[in-house]
Amino acid sequence: MSAHDDLFKTDSTAWDNDPKATFEQWMSQQPGRGISRDHIRISSAEVYRAQWGRFVAWIEQKSIKLSEVDSVVVTEFLESLGGEESKNKRPQRDRYRKLIQRVLADLIKNTAEVGFMNPAAQALREEGAKWKEAEGNLPTSFLQPAERDLLAAHLISSITAEKERDQWREARDRAIVGLCVGAGLKVAEIVALTVNCIDLRCDHCITLRDKRSQFSHKTLPFDYAVQALNTWMHHRERMATEGNLLFPSDIKTIVKNGKPVTSIHPATVLRITEALIKESGVKALRGDAHRASPQTLRNSYAAALFEQGESPAHVAVRMGFVQIVSAERLFASWDMWRKS
Repeated sequence: MSAHDDLFKTDSTAWDNDPKATFEQWMSQQPGRGISRDHIRISSAEVYRAQWGRFVAWIEQKSIKLSEVDSVVVTEFLESLGGEESKNKRPQRDRYRKLIQRVLADLIKNTAEVGFMNPAAQALREEGAKWKEAEGNLPTSFLQPAERDLLAAHLISSITAEKERDQWREARDRAIVGLCVGAGLKVAEIVALTVNCIDLRCDHCITLRDKRSQFSHKTLPFDYAVQALNTWMHHRERMATEGNLLFPSDIKTIVKNGKPVTSIHPATVLRITEALIKESGVKALRGDAHRASPQTLRNSYAAALFEQGESPAHVAVRMGFVQIVSAERLFASWDMWRKS
C-alpha cells in the first residue's frame, strides 16, 4: 500500500474498529433522492446495508482494514462477486463499486492529497478488469467532439420547414436537443421547464427546480444551445403559443378526456433526439451500433466541460448533481472512454 492508501488518516479508527456501525451513522447523514431528499429511503438503506456488509465481510476475511483499501482491493472484491450479480442487466457489481466510492469520497474529501483518485473510481478506470465484462455492463456513451460539432451546426442552421406550424415544431425540437447536448439537461427537466426558468440576457442562465423538493440549480448553456433557444422563443411568441411551459406539446392546449394536456411526453423527446441525430449526419458517423440517446447528449455536455479543463466539482454544480461523486464517476467514465 502506498501513502495515498492511508485514506482516512486520523479519522480511520472508527471505520477500522467497527465499519458496519460507522456506516450506519454515515448513512443516516446522507441525503436521499426524489421525494426523500432529506434521508435515504428505508428500502434503499436496506440494500446499501446488505452491500456494505458483504464488502466488509470480504475485507475482514482477508484481514484488510478499511484504511488500507486501495483500487486493487476494490477490483478483487468486485471480481469475487458471482452468481446473479454477473447476469443482471444493470450489474450489481457496479452498484457495489458506486457505494464504496460514495463512502470513500465522503471520508477523504478533507484529507486526500491533490491528484489522489478515489480507489473505487480507479477500479473503474483499470483496463482488463474482469468485473467489467459482465453482460449488460455497457460503457457510458458520449459523442465524439466531431459529432458534437456536427450536431451543433445543424441545430443553428436555417429552419427548413415551409409551413408555420412545421417551423414552430422544428424550432422547438432543435431547442430541446440543444438543451440536452449544450446544457446537460435531463429529459424530466426539459419536460418541466417553464418560460420563467430561462434568462437569455447577459449570462444566459437556466434555472432548474425540482417540484418534489427545495432543490434547484442553475446551468449555463453553450452558445449554440442559446442560439437554438432564441430561435425557438421567437417562433413560440410569433405563433402565440399557449401556456407557460417552455416546450408544450402543441401551439394550443389540447383537451383529452376532459383534461388539458400541455406537457410533451418524455418518449417524444427520445424520438426527437433520434430524428435530429439522423438529420444532422451524426448517425451516419456513429453507425447503427452506437445509438445516441438524450442521456448520451447529457453526458456529452459534461465531456465538453472536462475537455475545457473543468473539475468534477464544477461539473457537479453545472449539472445539478447532489453528490460530487456522481461527477467523479462521470469523469472516470469519460477518461476511460476517450482513451479506449
